[in-house]
Amino acid sequence: MTQTCRDIVPAIAFACSLLFLGCKHSDQTTPLNPERELSESDSIRDLILNNPQDPKAYAARAEFKLKNGDATGAIADWDLALRADSNYAPAWEMQAEVLYQLRQFEPCLDKLENCLERFPDDVACLMRRAEFAIHLNQYEDAFDWLNSALRVDDQLHEAYWMKGRIYEATGALEKAQSSYQTAVEVNPNFFDGFITLGIFLASQQDPLAEEYYRSAMELRPNAVEPHYNLAIFLQDSGRYQEALKLYQKILELDSQNATASYNQGFIHLEYLQAYDSAAFWFGEAIERLPYYHQAFYNRGLSLESMGQIQRALDDYTEALRLKPDYTAAAKAKERALSALN
Repeated sequence: MTQTCRDIVPAIAFACSLLFLGCKHSDQTTPLNPERELSESDSIRDLILNNPQDPKAYAARAEFKLKNGDATGAIADWDLALRADSNYAPAWEMQAEVLYQLRQFEPCLDKLENCLERFPDDVACLMRRAEFAIHLNQYEDAFDWLNSALRVDDQLHEAYWMKGRIYEATGALEKAQSSYQTAVEVNPNFFDGFITLGIFLASQQDPLAEEYYRSAMELRPNAVEPHYNLAIFLQDSGRYQEALKLYQKILELDSQNATASYNQGFIHLEYLQAYDSAAFWFGEAIERLPYYHQAFYNRGLSLESMGQIQRALDDYTEALRLKPDYTAAAKAKERALSALN
């Protein structure tokens, strides 16, 4: 068998960030209604005029601005809310959240410190503060923040999930698995938790990974992530036909998914030695992603295996045009040129 280039995208953990507070997963967006937006804006303005010392009025306008893409304006209005009442906790929470999403980490941390100074038991600020500690590898501090949050609410699935991430990062794998499992037990609708558990167990070749991927698929039947991750797991487990069916399902969900096409080509090339089918699926990947240099290279291998040397040479040449330092393609091109000569 000609040497191939294994280049499969690994299973993917789909999370908004370490913290899931505020993360939205929706397959639908609500269309803007200009008349409704104008009416809402007018009502918020009236609310502020009638209640200039009410922090909730400024917070309402901040939410309106954020919904309409004006994050800077929203932060300014939350500042006004805090001027009206510095003990208005939601303003501290939301400012920290938006600043974090804007990657303005220093002012975000400042807001969190102010929040926790006033409200030591504020769960949102405790959780975000724990996340900062995790990013800085300050795991003991992160545990302290998480435990403080759990003392307020022991049903915080995100806190157990974050503990699992810390345990996994520090090599305490049994504790990591236990924490991840607790997260999905506390919240059976925790999609990202099932994905994480699947990836964690798959990395240990534990067959239970399949169960968690399928649980995620039940929660979101039209999501590509669990289908793809399970397909990778099945492929790595030698269950090639089942993996192929899942890649086909992915293409039903996302017709432009180049990786699902590529991986089908890889299975046919590497494991089934069905070179004609392999060439077809690598071609499908190229149709979806014209600069997919690995697909050109592997289609070249498929064609070369069928004795179609000139076509293989063309693909190796294109792979090198797209990635000039592609060593495997360069060697394959030399081999093809020698065969033609």
